Amino acid sequence: MSNLKKTRPVVALLLSLVTPSLGQMYNGRLKRGIVFFLVIESLSILWYVFSGLRFTFNGLVLFFASTITVLGFLIFVLLDAFRGINALRATVRKPYHRWYFYVAIPAALFLISEFILVPVLPDIKNFKSYWISSKGMAPALMAGDRLIADRKIYKEERPKRGDVIIFEYPEDPSKDFLKRVIGLEGEKVEIVNNKVYIDDKLIDDPWAYYETSEQTKYLKELGNFGPVVVPKNSLFVLGDNRQNSLDSRIFGFVALTKVKGKALYIYWAKNKRRITMEIK
Repeated sequence: MSNLKKTRPVVALLLSLVTPSLGQMYNGRLKRGIVFFLVIESLSILWYVFSGLRFTFNGLVLFFASTITVLGFLIFVLLDAFRGINALRATVRKPYHRWYFYVAIPAALFLISEFILVPVLPDIKNFKSYWISSKGMAPALMAGDRLIADRKIYKEERPKRGDVIIFEYPEDPSKDFLKRVIGLEGEKVEIVNNKVYIDDKLIDDPWAYYETSEQTKYLKELGNFGPVVVPKNSLFVLGDNRQNSLDSRIFGFVALTKVKGKALYIYWAKNKRRITMEIK
């Protein structure tokens, strides 16, 4: 009897929460634990890989599907450990039933993840979801649209004219704004009768939209603005809905250091036909 080890369901659950499959090891089912561990690691790697496909809507669908699969399997492993331990009052003590095994395995997994997997797999923190609350970017973005933004792209390159960017609102850094880049550093920007001139040359401006309503009549003076020169490391931004947009004509230039990311595509909208639309 001295070779028997009393089992406790709570311990099995806690071990499974620390590292799924440790619960199976605790109740003496080593082979089952190894299989579960390999499945979980494979699913986790797929989940990380699919997270890097979120530049496209179809990639986002794969990411969500893999997330649900991983979570579902983790729940199954937890329940399996709990049911298995409930069927036992004691199990035969094995060489791996030592406290240092239960510490060494999670530690090894952490080191492998931190120094081997993380550097080569996509960083899921580079993507973020945003909700559009106003119509300042209509018709490209409507109130109620939800979009995915890439928050890493501008660490490797600078914003270009036409990019729809997310940035800190200059007058309240706690708020994120989303507008379109029109003027780059060093450029002279002028708006004359709703026409945009860069360095005295009329630019192609396919994004401009002019909403006519009683509420926008008082904003007609925004159809003439400048000229102004964009300072170094700054941007001049406009909303597509030119008569109903709070943008650089009102709050000034946007510092490059305040730019958080680039809008990619709509993943949810009141108008279902807008779902999957790229933001151009």
